[in-house]
Amino acid sequence: MDDKDLRATGDPCTLGAQTGPIIVRQVIGEKMKQKVLDIHVVVPERKPAIEQIIDVFVKEVEVTNVEVITDKVIVRGEFEIKAIYVACLPNQPVHAVEIKHYKWTLDIDMPGARRGMDADASVMVEFVDYDVNDKTRAYKYKYGGHQHDDDCDDDNGEECPPCNEVAGETDECLREFDVSVVLKVTAKVMADREVTLGTGTLPVKPKG
Repeated sequence: MDDKDLRATGDPCTLGAQTGPIIVRQVIGEKMKQKVLDIHVVVPERKPAIEQIIDVFVKEVEVTNVEVITDKVIVRGEFEIKAIYVACLPNQPVHAVEIKHYKWTLDIDMPGARRGMDADASVMVEFVDYDVNDKTRAYKYKYGGHQHDDDCDDDNGEECPPCNEVAGETDECLREFDVSVVLKVTAKVMADREVTLGTGTLPVKPKG
């Protein structure tokens, strides 16, 4: 087949790219927004109360759904909270309490977004902290430290009683606390647009 035959068939491999409309994916908008959550955690009755919280962290953070509405993106997701703590028991064992599949929703303003457009979102944890009642021993551990009576230790052959039974103490064992979580969510909206090659212009209205 010679060059004349190739031109007759319109083969795009000859004499430069073929002109005409093509569909390209274009980003309509991209924004970041914080989601602040205050979560109340209660230790189940089957678990011992808390003397000291060792650590609180958030894991399994994910986006489960992204939906585009007029000028907004709705992002849904979930995560887990886990707290490691020293129990209010004589031998002070370490325990954990968890909240699984904690759900959250965030709306992000996105001018130009319309139903039917594609969207993507990501999430990361920016901050995690906990707060406890100031009448509890866990509070003193966090903000000032606290120790049992010096006479109560294994060297003297004595077992330390639970924290709320130490002589002279009015502190309470802890069964509930609050966790503050700050998420950073980034959303992006995309649409298919029709581009005509050779003109260098883009249509005003998106295709999808």
